Amino acid sequence: MIHNVLLVRKEDGSIIAKQWFWKIEFTEQDIKEFLIGLKELEETEALSSDTPLYVGNHKVFHFPVNEELLLLFVTDGRDEDRVIKYKVREGASRIETALRGNRISYIRDNLEDILGELIFTRFKVSFVGSGGVGKSTLLRLLFGKEPAPGGYVPTINVAVDSSETIQFGTWRITIWDFAGQAVFQDLWSFYFGGTDIIFLITDSSFRNVMQTKSLLRNIRKEAPAVPLFIIANKQDLPESMRADKIQRLLGAPTFPMVATDKTRREEFIRFMLEVTTKTIGVDLPDLPLSEMIVVRKRTEDIESGSEMARHTEIGFEDVPFQEYGESSITKMTEGPIDKPPPQSEVSAEIETITESMQASRSSKIQDLVIFVNNPGMLEVSYHLNYDEEPIDVNSIASLISALDSFDGMDSEQESSMQTSALETIEHEGALVMVEKSKHFTIALIVSNDLEEDQQRKLMTSLLIDLENMYKDVWDNWNGDVTLFESSVFQVLNVFPLKPINLDYIVRSREAGNPLPFNSREVGKALVTVKSTIEPNISVGSLLRSLDLPRETVFGCLQIMNHFDWIDFHVDVGESSILKKVGEPPDDIVKAYGQVIYKFLDLCDGTQPLVDIVRKLNVSITPMKFVTQKLVLSGTLEVIA
Repeated sequence: MIHNVLLVRKEDGSIIAKQWFWKIEFTEQDIKEFLIGLKELEETEALSSDTPLYVGNHKVFHFPVNEELLLLFVTDGRDEDRVIKYKVREGASRIETALRGNRISYIRDNLEDILGELIFTRFKVSFVGSGGVGKSTLLRLLFGKEPAPGGYVPTINVAVDSSETIQFGTWRITIWDFAGQAVFQDLWSFYFGGTDIIFLITDSSFRNVMQTKSLLRNIRKEAPAVPLFIIANKQDLPESMRADKIQRLLGAPTFPMVATDKTRREEFIRFMLEVTTKTIGVDLPDLPLSEMIVVRKRTEDIESGSEMARHTEIGFEDVPFQEYGESSITKMTEGPIDKPPPQSEVSAEIETITESMQASRSSKIQDLVIFVNNPGMLEVSYHLNYDEEPIDVNSIASLISALDSFDGMDSEQESSMQTSALETIEHEGALVMVEKSKHFTIALIVSNDLEEDQQRKLMTSLLIDLENMYKDVWDNWNGDVTLFESSVFQVLNVFPLKPINLDYIVRSREAGNPLPFNSREVGKALVTVKSTIEPNISVGSLLRSLDLPRETVFGCLQIMNHFDWIDFHVDVGESSILKKVGEPPDDIVKAYGQVIYKFLDLCDGTQPLVDIVRKLNVSITPMKFVTQKLVLSGTLEVIA
């Protein structure tokens, strides 16, 4: 088990960056002893230079990052040598990559994220049970929160607590709480993907235990090899069955619990950790709970390490570079680590050019919301977030309703096919364009109004399509807005989350983030597409193998990519011929400066990448990585 990670200077052992995962010290004296042993190792011809060294009770694996720095993985010696040797070698390579164009302080601040899954292993725990058994209350207890006020609120699809993670040593345990209602059970195969342990919750009543037995049979079909444990909740109620009796009825290990009792929190966490460690194959340390776990909020804050790992074969995919303008590309492969870049007139000129180019670029879509027009109110059917920053959908609905009440929109329409526009609303630095038909309202949140006319035409066309799609439902409509989620594929065909090319290679991931859809129709489409993905399959091949409309397949791929269930890869070589088809994303321009525009100007569909790079006088290796990013963003197209 890795318990300490250090980046040290080879000359004197001074620590550049470190990370402790347990209360196990590896002192400066230990580092000095390691360096003495390393010198002896280097003088011994019969031994490999990366042979691990023993320092006291520690087994130290090591690999040079460059001529000056060493990466050390300090372990308890129980892991296989070949596994840790690979990890420390790969980790050193990643740090070397990150140092190109970054100061050493960047490594110090981002060591965990750079090493990612080399030191952290993702462990997915799924909580499931029928409605009202206390799953969400149990999770609130687990994360140290008070029970939700107002009584029982059903979990729809996947609960928000799935975004919180327990860090246990070098394991990150992500908790998923998803609904047991029958309407969602055909999505279980999708959500159980990558699950390591399942906790099936019952409220301990005889009736619910029998319902749980039925759920158990279905779970065994979907995830037959996953370890499963029963949580017998609500043991404080007079009608509850004893845990040992429930275990005999269900035939699975059962833990008694009262989720509303805050004093049971540590007991429950220890039970979870014991189950986890047995599954992992390690021993639970005899330490206070506060020293064993860390609760982290927001999955996106701790997933960047695995993201970087996933893109290692591409190269600099997720390593941010300093904004040094045109010279930033060449600085990837040369220059001292700690020397800051000069603040020259060239940098100022590049910044001015970049700002002017950004100002003239197209409007960036940030969010899109589909509302259903109920009398006196707008109800959200679904919300697509195109940007990293989420919006408050309710505040948007309130703004639209307020303006509508002042006749901002014509609510008296003669035909369901008519639409009307509300003037653009300014909201938190963004612009909200609103179009309305008889039954639906679309709100499109954008960065500027440079493409307003075109975007409004597309919104109007979408509203007409929506009215046509659902023209026969209104007489018998029961108020369920999830019915209209199936239109998401039409919406994504008009306002895509990501451009997709038929030549893209689709790569499936074990488990992504929770999906914001409750429609069984959407869920079935996603499951169908996901289950058809094979290694190294292209988007074109996937489309041909599925009996689904093109827009449905492309919509599913966009959704799954957006929520990290899949990613895309594209082959770009030195002889690839490239053509500019769009504008570069802000993050790439910000990272690489003016050289990106010079590069794109040369991508005219007539010359290979190697010739373009030669004209720019930059290194071919980093430019391949940048080119892949530009192709996947829809800025470039590989035409040969």
